[in-house]
Parts: sequence; C-alpha cells; structure tokens
Amino acid sequence: MSRPLVRIALAVAATFEVACAGKPAAVVTPEDAAVTVQPGEATAAAPLGPATLPDAEAALAGGDAARAVALFSGYLGGEPDETGVRQAYLGLARAQELLRDCAAAIRAYDAYLARFSDGPADLFARRGACYAELGEWKASADSYGEAFTRATLPSAKVEALARQGYAYFELGQLDQAEQQLQQADQIYVASQEQNSERFSNYYFVGMARFYRAAVWHRRFRDVPIRLPEKQMTEDFARKFALLEKAQDAYNETIKAKHMFWVSAAGYQLGSLFEEFYDAMMHAPVPDWLDDKQRQVYYEELKNQLRPVVNKAIWVFEKNLATARRLGYESEFTAQTEAKLSELQAVLLAGDTTLGKPHPPLAPEARPEIGAGEIASVGQEPSPVDRKLYVPELTAL
Repeated sequence: MSRPLVRIALAVAATFEVACAGKPAAVVTPEDAAVTVQPGEATAAAPLGPATLPDAEAALAGGDAARAVALFSGYLGGEPDETGVRQAYLGLARAQELLRDCAAAIRAYDAYLARFSDGPADLFARRGACYAELGEWKASADSYGEAFTRATLPSAKVEALARQGYAYFELGQLDQAEQQLQQADQIYVASQEQNSERFSNYYFVGMARFYRAAVWHRRFRDVPIRLPEKQMTEDFARKFALLEKAQDAYNETIKAKHMFWVSAAGYQLGSLFEEFYDAMMHAPVPDWLDDKQRQVYYEELKNQLRPVVNKAIWVFEKNLATARRLGYESEFTAQTEAKLSELQAVLLAGDTTLGKPHPPLAPEARPEIGAGEIASVGQEPSPVDRKLYVPELTAL
C-alpha cells in the first residue's frame, strides 16, 4: 500500500537515530510552636528544672528531639535575651524536623520571622523543605525564592533553585520550572569555570538537570497526534523535536555524575523512546482504510519502528550495566531490569496482532497523569544528599 499516511509515519521513524502530618498555620508563640509530648514521653522529655539553652542544644545534638522541644520551649517561655531567642527558635524548629512534625517546624520558623522579620538563607531553605514535605508547593517555591536571594555560595544557590524549580514542576508551571532549573545549571557551570567553589557533591546539579529534562518530557507527552494527515505531519514533527530536547537534557543529567540521578535519567530516557514508539504505533488511522490496507499499514509500521525498540533496549542495558559496574542498587535498577525483560520479550515474541497495533510499551505513560502526581522510588539517597527533603521522582 502506498498512502500518504504510511509515508508520514515511516518518514518520521526514519529520522530517528518522609511523610509529615497536618497543615501549617501562622504562629508566633513558643507554646504553639512546640510539639505535644505523648503521655509516655512526659518524664523523659520534660525538663527537671529551669530550661537552659545549653541543655536544649545538648539534647538536640544527642538526638533526643522530644526532650529538646520541651527544653527549647521552656527556655523561650522564660526571659531569654535576643541572641538566645534566635538560637532557641532555630533549635526548636530543627528538633521538630527530627520528629518529622513539619507543620510544627514551620510554626517555629514563622515565630522566629514574626519576631525578627528576617533570617539566614538556611532558615528559608529548611522551611521550604518542610512545606514540600507537606505538599504545599506554592509556599515551598516562595520560601526557596527567599533562600536564593540570601544565599552566597554557588552550591547554596543551585540547591535553592533546584528545589524551587521542582516545586513549580509539581504545580504544573513548566515554564517557570524550566527557568529556575536552567538558572541553577548556569550558576553551577559558571562556578566551575571560575573555580569559585568546589562542590562537595553534585546531587542538586543532577536534580536540576533531571527535572529540566522532565519538563521537556512532559511537553513531549502532551503533544497529541491528530487527523487529518496534514495536522498529523505537524504533530509528529513537533513531538519529535521535543523528544530530542528531552533526550539531550537527560544526557546532560547523566554528565552530572551523581549516581542517583544518572540511574533515574537512564530509566526515563529509555521510557521516552518507548513513549515515542507508542505515539506512532497508536496514532489515529483514517476510517477509509479497509482491513487489508490496515494490515499492510501496521506490518510496515512495526518493521520501521523496530529501531526505536532497539534504541530503548540499548539505553536500558547501558543504564543497568553502569549501575552494576558501580555497585549501585535502587528501585531504578529494578525497574530498568524489568523494562529490559519486557522489551526483549517483544522482540522475541511472534506477532499476534496482525492488522492491529502492538500493545503499548509504556502503558503507565498516560496523558491523564497530572504534573502533581508522583511515584515513590523506594530508595532514598544518603543523609548527606538528602538533607531534610528530597522529592520523590515523578512518574513522568
């Protein structure tokens, strides 16, 4: 069969090479900022005399968060000097974070700001992290914006922008997300060229690049394939251009050389090729094609799209080999291995869909998935990388 529709599809193919409960509320008193100590904890947590700042700091340093909360609150309820108040509110907030009570930590940070009106970059960054834990993405983005304006080191600026960009990504504000994430990468590159700072790790560089790739991935996915054939040609061209943008961005993520994000980017890159295959395989077909024409169309299309499947397999194999060579295991390696097995089975299996499209290779990639829906990766980064909050990766 020689139809324009077939030529359109084949031409495009040929060009292809943790959890916190409650909501924050504005508070300005140490009593409201304190956590409620459970009855069984009362003896251990309550101070046995006048609460002192050194005792509270010692409890916090020793990991006794409940006692630290009680001591910091008791100290703030007395008549502390201004320097002590500043230190106590920040210590109280950190103790609340250790208890995973993000709402109470936010109240402590807000109490500090209500009294002193300004604070260090780290205060706004940690508050932004707490808002993120609660899914309060707008408040998180705003707080990280404040952290960025106060940050001095390039690494602190990169972290603030990466986290702020992720918050915008969760809000579905892709243009704003891309702007912040690109700026983060530019600051990192400039710092390396100027030797202004040696980064202790590249976690947030990888994060910024990964979610910038995710922005392009979302845009790729959102392009529909529509009839008539002229419209289909335009849609395929637009979708392919976005695929190239996403592919380049995922490759840049891999160059950041942080294994958590390398593994994540490799997995999503393979998935990107799967989705491209599905978009072409399941593109609309005009009603005027009869059964015989449909059969010829799909058989030719399957043959022409085989390199796309091979490309996805190659990416998944490369991702898995890299992880194994470095002894890295995560949910991504398990998912990559599963995807690899599925695709290899597609190549080995006989065609049981004569005259019909193959089943989707990436059925989880549905247009109805919203930007705010996320899927857990199961494995958290190390405490050094994670700090307080590391976002779970989007399902894309």
